Amino acid sequence: MYENTLYFLSTLLVILVGYGQCRFIPSYSKELEIELKRMVFEDYEVWQRPKELNTVRTSMNLLALNYLDIKEQKLSVKAYFHFVWWDPRLSWNTDDNYTNIRFLFSNEQRVWKPAMIVENSVDDIDVLSKPNIPMRIISNGFVAWMPAGIFTTYCESDVTYWPLDTQKCDIILSSWGYTAREVELVFDDDVIVTSFYQENGEWEFIGNTSSSVVIRRELQSFSRLIFTLSFRRRPLFHLLNTLFPVVLMGFLTVAIFKLSPESGERVGLALTILLAYAVYLGLISESIPQTSLTASLLSTYLASILLLQTLAVLLTVIYLDIYFTPEEHPVPRWLQFMTSSCLAKVICKECCCRKSSTTIVLPRKMEAKNSKTDDQTKGDIKEAWTNEEETKVYKRRYSWKEIALMLDKCTMYIYLICVTGFTITCFTLMVRHYNSSYMTM
Repeated sequence: MYENTLYFLSTLLVILVGYGQCRFIPSYSKELEIELKRMVFEDYEVWQRPKELNTVRTSMNLLALNYLDIKEQKLSVKAYFHFVWWDPRLSWNTDDNYTNIRFLFSNEQRVWKPAMIVENSVDDIDVLSKPNIPMRIISNGFVAWMPAGIFTTYCESDVTYWPLDTQKCDIILSSWGYTAREVELVFDDDVIVTSFYQENGEWEFIGNTSSSVVIRRELQSFSRLIFTLSFRRRPLFHLLNTLFPVVLMGFLTVAIFKLSPESGERVGLALTILLAYAVYLGLISESIPQTSLTASLLSTYLASILLLQTLAVLLTVIYLDIYFTPEEHPVPRWLQFMTSSCLAKVICKECCCRKSSTTIVLPRKMEAKNSKTDDQTKGDIKEAWTNEEETKVYKRRYSWKEIALMLDKCTMYIYLICVTGFTITCFTLMVRHYNSSYMTM
């Protein structure tokens, strides 16, 4: 009986003590938070790092692409970084008096933070500093800081497949002042967050990659994180305003040799197309960076068509000169031979004219004499028509105008094959690269 009573009283005492402790845990209040801040920051030194080696978990939240200028080789994005590190000097989770306060807020003027820079920034290279952005301090000592801003970085452009191009741009984050043995930058679980990303009208965001390296500067090792963003150009604008007109003008070159020489407009048409190509080549040169590392396929295509167009102007002048050569000037024998043996066969002129070629046999000159009888006269005529030594076979002879027209037709076929081949090759390479950009991400 005595033992049961003692057990009951001890159990009741434990319950009362526990209940008393629960009752006396202070609830959240402004005064309590001020008291906690005073206690936490009483002996806190801002310039003293928390530990010998501090690990900073890093991620980036991409909000929008402002612009990607491949000529200036600049990338401008709106984003914010998310840094988390542990500072044991700022923990209070072991003190039951402050259990109801889970977070404190401060700024970089009162809390230590790792010094970091955007290494490939084009505006300036300065330590990330946002005094107005609060730092969230958790009761276990973890500090979360999210500096936001517009970051403009250098982006090395690849113009090989312009305007159906894909660009990969880096945002390089590096520790500054603190070596890799003092501050270590590592990626968080979600390296680049795009939940709030706003689509751009010119560029489509297609993926991202990341890498972590240790670099050496002035005999010291520093931690570096590389965020790689991949963008693909939306093609509709350039298809309608660049590629479509260029292809049409390419096939207009073929029409020069189809236009009749009698029209008097062939040289004018050839020069007009030549100038149009020169203008387009200048416009494209202004849109891409002036670098010799890579060459645009479209620029190569335009240069090739421009070369063909220049030759077309020269050939047009030569063909017109041949066409309007007076018939009093005989066609040279070598030109007749080349026309009959090569040119006529290429354009199938020989096939069309084979039936029209004639064999002319000239009889021996005969003088009719009254002394001959009719039978003798008929015998002389038969001998003259059957004499093979006196037979001469004449093939078709081409005039200057016929030669010029055959040259036009042959050149038109050659230009049609060249322009079609250049166009198919160039655009096949561009489209294949454009479609494979998703697969490589």
